[in-house]
Amino acid sequence: MEEANSVPNAAHAAGTNVRDRRTAWWTESRFGMFIHWGLYAIPAQGEWIMYGQKIPVHEYEKLAQQFNPTEFDAKAWVSLAKEAGMRYIVITAKHHDGFAMYHSKADPFNIVDRTPFRRDPLKELAEACREAGMVLCFYYSHVIDWHHPHAVHKEHNNTWDYKLEEKRFSEYWEGKAKPQLKELLTEYGRVGLLWFDTAGGLSEEDSKAIVQHVRSLQPDCLINSRVSHYMGMGDYVSKGDNEIGMSGEDTRPWETPMTLNQSWGYTTRDQIWKTADALIQKLVNVIGKGGNLLLNVGPTPQGTIPELSVERLREVGAWIRRNAEAIYGTEGSPFPCEPDWGAITAKPGRLYLHIHNTKWPADGLRLCGIRNKILRAYPLADPNQAGIAALQSYDGNLDLHTLTLHLPPQPTDQHVSVIVLELEAENDFDRMLTQMPDGIFQLDMPHAAIHILREADEEQGLPALRSAGWTFKLIEPGTYELMLVSFKRYDQQWSDLYPEPLLVETAGQNIVKDLMEDAADEHSPSCQHPYTAVLSRIGRVTWNEAGMQTLVIGSSKIKDPSPRFTEIWHADPVKLRAVRLVRIEDERGYGGS
Repeated sequence: MEEANSVPNAAHAAGTNVRDRRTAWWTESRFGMFIHWGLYAIPAQGEWIMYGQKIPVHEYEKLAQQFNPTEFDAKAWVSLAKEAGMRYIVITAKHHDGFAMYHSKADPFNIVDRTPFRRDPLKELAEACREAGMVLCFYYSHVIDWHHPHAVHKEHNNTWDYKLEEKRFSEYWEGKAKPQLKELLTEYGRVGLLWFDTAGGLSEEDSKAIVQHVRSLQPDCLINSRVSHYMGMGDYVSKGDNEIGMSGEDTRPWETPMTLNQSWGYTTRDQIWKTADALIQKLVNVIGKGGNLLLNVGPTPQGTIPELSVERLREVGAWIRRNAEAIYGTEGSPFPCEPDWGAITAKPGRLYLHIHNTKWPADGLRLCGIRNKILRAYPLADPNQAGIAALQSYDGNLDLHTLTLHLPPQPTDQHVSVIVLELEAENDFDRMLTQMPDGIFQLDMPHAAIHILREADEEQGLPALRSAGWTFKLIEPGTYELMLVSFKRYDQQWSDLYPEPLLVETAGQNIVKDLMEDAADEHSPSCQHPYTAVLSRIGRVTWNEAGMQTLVIGSSKIKDPSPRFTEIWHADPVKLRAVRLVRIEDERGYGGS
């Protein structure tokens, strides 16, 4: 196998994003509210019900006659978003069912012309947002439209009412999509961003045309990457639904769209709700990697946000108010490894350690890579409390700066406790991929150098085989259990996912291993429905000395580092995430406990 010695660039390893004038407000906001609301709230089975049950257009249209959300209160929604600590709102102006939740002159299938409500909720939201200093943004399904006879998607089309071969996409594109976008961008004041969705089959030419269409109407309106499946489109990356990226995965600004339960539109069937503890842990995990969290609620047909959603958002907001300094305007961790105990955010002259209370290290916490002198360490929830003892040391042989914090015996806040480190002079960190002395050490895929070992052979049915190599600083020699970390979709059989053995080279050893589904990492902060985190034993490796080491794996599941098209997260049966290293005397890393 080919050894990979290159190290990702510093900006990539740091998980930070280059902020330009247009994206600055968004990256500084870190937290937004997503709202999926439409006719699909009435049957309460999710926003894909029309497609899932193949409901004819003339039957689906009858839902509009029942839609009368008289309890809708725009100011109450905006007030809740502010109380939750959110800085912007993204609401569905038109979802895949083609129904406009505003007064569209381009198409009569809208809330004003077809419902007894006869009000424009987006106008009311726009006014409430202006009064409250909240940024209003719109979701718009630009390719999928099951109501329109000429909308064409790569796969999710209305073929029960309309014949695919008779569709003329330009009639939908020029007659509905572009005119409705013009309405949204000219009649509702400033629009912070347009959140496009599901662009399968859209040509590169039409992708560029819609971006230019938006730019011509509101030059500062941001556009998400789902405007197209061609790489690099839009101003920032929208990850897959509920997908939390890996450390260093995105060099552009990025977000995780996540929902409070497992559904987006209002539903009575899904009662699997995330706890406030889980939501805060996921929030800090995302911002600790330099991303934004866009958290969804699904209002009822009456126009109210479900009470359990309200309760959760208020709990999260209460925590954010105490820890706002460590959230807004921060950058992600300067270190390329994700700490097992929580997350790290940064500002000039400060580091913030977000420690999960469930993993509170009462015997102290060690952190490598801070070259600055620590002026003061204290809990953000109580900055007037006596400072936390911070001992710094340097190992010249390893070029290793280590900080030891003597933490209080108990967490200092609810859910996640934030410790502030005040730094002397400009931030100065060792960004080398380095083993942290506390917690699990993982080699995440984005920090690997990727090489092609075998091109794909379609005639033989052979996928491309690639290698991924890491060069890293090991600080604790010894024998380690190597485990592969994979995210497996819930509906997949393990036997179908890794068709060939995993190849491993490290410490003078060659390992060829057929991977098994050995354990579930039930406490993975990055993995959630519809995926589960799977740990597969690879074998044991001994490193006799501390210092620089190299590990290389080979698999057909290693992704092309420069794809032409964006990955569709929910189409991936399995995603290879990392190689985990667990010292034999420290079995915490097995099974996620």
